[in-house]
Amino acid sequence: MTTAFPHPVALRWRPFRLPLRARFEAAHGQTTFRDGVLIEARDAVGRTGIGEASPYPSLGGGTVDDVLGLLSRLRLGVFEDGTLTEGAGVGALRCAVDAAILDLAGRAAGKPVAALLSDAPATSVAANAVIGGGTPDEVVGYALDAVRAGYTVLKLKVGVAPLTEEVARIEAVRRACSDAAVRLDANGAWDEATARAAIEAFAPLRIEWLEQPVPPRDIEGLARLHAASPIRIGADESLTDPFLRERVLNERAASVVVLKPMMLGGIRVALDFARRAIDAGMTVVVTTTFDSSIGTAVALHLAAALGVAPATEVTHGLSTGEHLAADLTSKSLVPTRGRLGVSSAPGLDIEVDAAALDAVATAPWSDWERR
Repeated sequence: MTTAFPHPVALRWRPFRLPLRARFEAAHGQTTFRDGVLIEARDAVGRTGIGEASPYPSLGGGTVDDVLGLLSRLRLGVFEDGTLTEGAGVGALRCAVDAAILDLAGRAAGKPVAALLSDAPATSVAANAVIGGGTPDEVVGYALDAVRAGYTVLKLKVGVAPLTEEVARIEAVRRACSDAAVRLDANGAWDEATARAAIEAFAPLRIEWLEQPVPPRDIEGLARLHAASPIRIGADESLTDPFLRERVLNERAASVVVLKPMMLGGIRVALDFARRAIDAGMTVVVTTTFDSSIGTAVALHLAAALGVAPATEVTHGLSTGEHLAADLTSKSLVPTRGRLGVSSAPGLDIEVDAAALDAVATAPWSDWERR
């Protein structure tokens, strides 16, 4: 479908920090808060659209200071013509500007963002629960809470403890939640030999798939594991780099691709890759990165734009907002009974709450206008 996208004439931005309800542990480290920058774009007739730039430093996405440095030098044209493609914080900032432009376009057209990008978007999207490290009892407690809340798919972080402990933790979840599907995410924690040992140990435990078992740049190792593994193998952090992303696709180095619009540079970049991956027979999963409800809305509309064909009917990673103790909106966008509905309202249909923003902001608004 062809859509005309507006050209913003002004931006303003404000950094924020969102605390997590509890420490979240993964192979790349512990997370206790999420820093980000709220972006608001305005068009020539005064409409506004919003986006969020929340880089993930431990995953190589840069920092909020990097994003603010880019914004201080910003000219919107560098995003419109695609020349700003490298550097710390660029992916998150490009995602925020892309979201704000799409939000503007949806509001102007009277359509939700997903409907701008697809002729037949999904009206709701299934979500998995995400569970960090901990003792078997702790992880089982989180898993049982998730199942009681209506989740049917559980994503567990691995690569955070010795293999015997991780097997014990997964076995405990399997006993407690026998009907739930279980996915694992190693966040690139292992070398190839360690990953092979882990796959062998996990194979009897009815695992749906294992994400990013080896470091992001080891596409050869990822491909070898994928070719030999009894468990489906997914690529996640490998997809952040455009060159590596194309290698994963062209070399069929995984059967699952996990797309984070915050890391890839926005909805439209991720959607283009998603469609090509689906055409290549891969399963596409969209996930958030502990974003505010703005970032969750971005990922939700991306997932919805994939449609409802059998190849796209998967459970996506859209529940990380439940781990946040604060938000930028008065009502947080979190799943109900394991699903998120896609609003028919124009744009992203997410509004910033001024008081909520004031409570978590770390600096005043900054403004830029096109001259």
